[in-house]
Amino acid sequence: MLKALKEVKIKWSVEIINTNLHFKNLANKINRIISYYKLRLARLPASSYAISSGFACGSMVSFTPLLGLHFVLAIIFAYMIRGNFIAALIGTVVGNPITFPFIWGLIYKVGTHVTPIKETTLNNDINFEMIINQTYEIFFPMLVGGIIVAPLVWVITYLLVYSFISSYKLRKNKKNKRTL
Repeated sequence: MLKALKEVKIKWSVEIINTNLHFKNLANKINRIISYYKLRLARLPASSYAISSGFACGSMVSFTPLLGLHFVLAIIFAYMIRGNFIAALIGTVVGNPITFPFIWGLIYKVGTHVTPIKETTLNNDINFEMIINQTYEIFFPMLVGGIIVAPLVWVITYLLVYSFISSYKLRKNKKNKRTL
């Protein structure tokens, strides 16, 4: 009996260690992906304004329920404000399968507070089929909420990315001057 209990404790401790290692590896992978995209943005051959406004356009359209049009809308908005197209496409990464449930929930809540449509109790999470099939009850409030939230996302993203890009380019210029 005591031996079986020790074996169970050992098995559980091994599983906990493996789970912790899995999450640690996952966190490392996410950090590497974020670092990769930050460097991709910073090394784009454009001004700090063009890069940051392009990225902000991409992140802004991620806060709309118009799936399938995010790339097109990001490029259109980037073109209108003279942003970088590649940065706009990279900015659409803000909307991904991990963040979409949070984004959709936020814009749905904002949309139901603004429109006369009352918030319905959803038995499950908002998904793509619900958005398409229940246009008036779900899509319309999400569209209105997205129109309200998207400019705020643009401003916040623009300021964050602009400060990062300008500081990166300043450091790079100082480093290049030292080597000459």
